[in-house]
Amino acid sequence: MKFAILSDIHGNATALKKVLKDLESFPVDLVISLGDNIGYGPEPEEVVNLIRERNIPSVIGNHELAINRPRFLSWFNPSAKTSLEKTKRLLSKSTLSYISKLSYCMVLNKCRFVHGFPPGSATIYLFELPDEKIKNAFQKMREWVCFLGHTHLLEIIAHDGVNISKRRLEEEVVELDITKKYLINVGSVGQPRDGNNQAKYVLWDTDSRLLTVRYVAYDISDTVKKIYRAGLPEQHAWRLM
Repeated sequence: MKFAILSDIHGNATALKKVLKDLESFPVDLVISLGDNIGYGPEPEEVVNLIRERNIPSVIGNHELAINRPRFLSWFNPSAKTSLEKTKRLLSKSTLSYISKLSYCMVLNKCRFVHGFPPGSATIYLFELPDEKIKNAFQKMREWVCFLGHTHLLEIIAHDGVNISKRRLEEEVVELDITKKYLINVGSVGQPRDGNNQAKYVLWDTDSRLLTVRYVAYDISDTVKKIYRAGLPEQHAWRLM
């Protein structure tokens, strides 16, 4: 089976449209979103509409979680909290209903899909965890590969049953070893934080075991203008540049 896996679109419809256009060059069976489709960006409603129109299943991210549970807003820094409060006002009743039904994880073809960390956390950051906790998660994980987002940083962690190895992913193709288990952070479509401001996503072929990392250029200035026009915190625009 061939997957395209997106994460952390963050209301950036301009970036998402370019990614979906890029995907037309690749025959995939299913596109999956790992959550945080909203927040920070100026067009959350359009992003969710595109996801729903394309029948792209999505798990819940921490930004969707905050929409569902307003008390969870206290978990966010002031600018993110302000952004989420404005974001909620930009969402239709239909979209709010859709967000309320998102699950914490999905499992397909021996692969797990989650926003933050397995088995189903939308809030735990990969970089927060010591190696021992990551090893413990691998030992409990029944699936061969777990795809996640949340950090906005591309990364691959492999476990051979004893040790783990970590490295950042670049624009590359990687063949996964069937004898190991993997955590793969797919980066961010709408707000990368790896020093390269192109939209990022991955392709995964379960038959060939090939993971392909895609970088997609888009009109960042268009999104920046829309952020200012929407009255969102300026930091969200600066992070894109």
